Amino acid sequence: MAERPDYREIEHTADVGLELEAPDLKAAFELAAASMFDLMCDLDGVGGDVCRTVRVRARDADLENMMVRWLTELLYVFATEGLLLSRFDVRTLESDVIEADVAGEPFDPGRHAVKLEIKAVTYHDMAVKQLDAGWYVRVIFDI
Repeated sequence: MAERPDYREIEHTADVGLELEAPDLKAAFELAAASMFDLMCDLDGVGGDVCRTVRVRARDADLENMMVRWLTELLYVFATEGLLLSRFDVRTLESDVIEADVAGEPFDPGRHAVKLEIKAVTYHDMAVKQLDAGWYVRVIFDI
């Protein structure tokens, strides 16, 4: 079972968001993904038997754009394959590409209680910033 990520849910008019801090940039992308899925369904009960490699490419992307594209691609995997993701291992993170090994299990409404249905990752109030002791991320989702 996946370990629940450390993040703060933030209130936003008609939407939901999260804030988190991570020790490095790869961990920030991994934690943002885990936190998004935890907002959707408690990750405590999600295994990691099904594995995929996810690759996102963006021309001349900044970190905020890469974060939106990364999380949007993971939502796409959930929407098209019904794969509830719980583990994320970013292998490559460059200015125009992110590649990661992800794992999870098929969504089962009998076992997985849905908390939120996230429709989209937004650019509104997005932040990916370097701090003295790591990285800060804020993401707002359309629900």
